Amino acid sequence: MKKTFLLSLMLFCALNSTGQLLVADFETFTLSPNTYYKDTTGAPFITANATFQHQYSKFGNSWFWTGGFAYTNVNDSANGTFTNLYGVRAYKGYNASSKFVVGQDRAVIQLASAQNTVDGFYVTNTTYAYKMMLLGDTANGFSRKFGDTTGTGSGTTIAQGAYPDFFKLTVKGYDNGQLKSDSVVFYLADFRSNNSALDYIVDTWQWVNTSSLGEVDSLKFWMYSSDVGQFGINTPLFFALDNFTSNGVILGLNENEGLEDVKVYPSPVHDLVRISTEGNFPDDTQLRILDLQGKTVFSNELSASSNTFDLSGLPSGLYLFEISNSQTTKRIKVLKDE
Repeated sequence: MKKTFLLSLMLFCALNSTGQLLVADFETFTLSPNTYYKDTTGAPFITANATFQHQYSKFGNSWFWTGGFAYTNVNDSANGTFTNLYGVRAYKGYNASSKFVVGQDRAVIQLASAQNTVDGFYVTNTTYAYKMMLLGDTANGFSRKFGDTTGTGSGTTIAQGAYPDFFKLTVKGYDNGQLKSDSVVFYLADFRSNNSALDYIVDTWQWVNTSSLGEVDSLKFWMYSSDVGQFGINTPLFFALDNFTSNGVILGLNENEGLEDVKVYPSPVHDLVRISTEGNFPDDTQLRILDLQGKTVFSNELSASSNTFDLSGLPSGLYLFEISNSQTTKRIKVLKDE
């Protein structure tokens, strides 16, 4: 229950009334200095405009972050080993903010409302990935220095130091659960030019424009590298993200035309929940209740001025009540207790 109340508090802090443009900068999340989000149940974390998937798994007697995203305030631009998964070469978040997000290959962000446009976000390299590309894995010989033909690239006709390495992030969107064909590609490192002076490894925050993907309900991130060995990609498959910006339909509580007076009570709710308005709901008003994974767990039409539903069959936790009609959508957080 403590974790549920914490998630509720974080979501409350993230909701805002800035209109259509929503920016998740992760500053409302609470962390001790130089720490990061971890949840051994694999619970995602939520902002006003998106749900960020998170996986944490146990191997032997130890727990490890194994997928998705984690928000962090770790400031470490020096340690380039696997013991530093959460620091970035840029040291802090975008515009020197205190918090940002680190993601892994195949990470997924699910939008709070379907068919929104994601304007973009800032990305940069983690310190771990940056140092492995810059210097190679000098201790274990696993990852090689980018541009170097020693090791993985040895025996080729490419001149020493001129190997056309790259490390790229590919972003694709899903619409109604179907993967769209369009993608956005951003190079976190690029040594492919014939002019070595143009080689680079990103060490600052860079904007990635994803508006060309159009309306999506989620984004998935794939990572690729030229440094591939016997067991797959050698480059650490991590990246950092900040200021996730969408242009969606979540509005401030006083900006929902025709839904300004909607009330959902009580909260926390035990079994019966009531949804009411001062007038009558329009004929096309619908209720959807979504869990933390964005899955619809209950739906019904709203009629007259007051509606009562029995939620005793739902497990305890935080839910989003989505009330929508042809004009607008309103979302209200509701906590269900035991």
